[in-house]
Amino acid sequence: MEIHGDHAGYNDPAIATAIGSIDGKSYMFIGHQKGRNTKENIAHNFAMPTPHGYRKALRMMKYADHHQFPIITFVDTPGAFADLKSEELGQGEAIVKNLRTMFGLKVPIITAVTGEGGSGGALAIAYSNKLFMLENSVVYVASPEACAAILWKSSQAAPKAAEKLKITAQEHYRLGIADGVIPEPLGRAHADPTWTSQQIKLVITKAMEVNSSKITDIESKLQSLKKKILEAKGPFEFDPFSKEAIQKLVKEADQEITKALISTGLADKVQFVNMELSKVSLNQPLNSSIKEKLDKIMQEIKSKMSQPGAYLGLKQKLQKLDTIGESSDIELVEKAVEVKKELEEVLKSANLEIVEVMEREGLKDQIKELESEITQGSNSEDVEKMEKRIKECILVALDVT
Repeated sequence: MEIHGDHAGYNDPAIATAIGSIDGKSYMFIGHQKGRNTKENIAHNFAMPTPHGYRKALRMMKYADHHQFPIITFVDTPGAFADLKSEELGQGEAIVKNLRTMFGLKVPIITAVTGEGGSGGALAIAYSNKLFMLENSVVYVASPEACAAILWKSSQAAPKAAEKLKITAQEHYRLGIADGVIPEPLGRAHADPTWTSQQIKLVITKAMEVNSSKITDIESKLQSLKKKILEAKGPFEFDPFSKEAIQKLVKEADQEITKALISTGLADKVQFVNMELSKVSLNQPLNSSIKEKLDKIMQEIKSKMSQPGAYLGLKQKLQKLDTIGESSDIELVEKAVEVKKELEEVLKSANLEIVEVMEREGLKDQIKELESEITQGSNSEDVEKMEKRIKECILVALDVT
């Protein structure tokens, strides 16, 4: 079923998108559409997309990612349409946005180059997990004619440019850019399109089987590691180390405090003291006048808060925040580091890497400082604060929520 339009007022005929199935499994299909004769070539702008075409492809990619449809793309374009109108509409931005989005898609993407793949216009739908090329297809950063005109000032040097560019399927496979070369029948693909399409289907289904099993294996290992981290946190009414949960709780407490200050008539006093404090340098000690005002405001707040049944919502939220601070445990840090090592092994098994958490967050220095404080017998409050800071750094770095 073909899907049209970019939801921005235009349907670019140079790119076709559709939902379909192969052997009962649903896929999102996205591809350049050139046409089979001169009339169709003109109607489809010789498969040179405008920004509308790339935005249509982007919309379909997001749709596929949301519904967990693997994406199959077919590339056959000399490049993006380089007219004035396309540039005004943001041709470069549309291509870059596609590339950035394809980086983060969770579903597998498989690309088949069926003709030519010209520069960023092809790459905008070809940044995939697996890239396959028909036997006689080509991919280039600039056409041999354009390259010859730039370097040798003559299009007659096109054969020489083609040799230097290494644009053929065989060269790309040898260099590790393409993952495979799809055979074509005698007389090339157009001589027997049915046979060629069957060969493309076989390659795609085989790649999907391998890719799906690998993804399933990695996901199961990551889920297991995530479970270990959550268990290490211990039982809580809510997840106190979730960045979102803490931010939400702090925001709600802040709103409750604002309401309490207004209801007690202290809002203006607090605002006045804040203005006075903003004039004081960080290294400058507070003068006695400001200190007295602060002490007086704090006494009034404590007096109001101590009344039975007053500001129950605020008291509960502040109590939860205190519980988070008191729940610090250095064993959790050690557990998180241990799990992080297991996570690195899982990702390395899939030829992936993660940035060293210890180096990125400066945790080595923080842990050494903590050990030093414990050895020197520092007070428990300082030690607990340091433990909490280290623990939060590790969990944020591991991005476990």
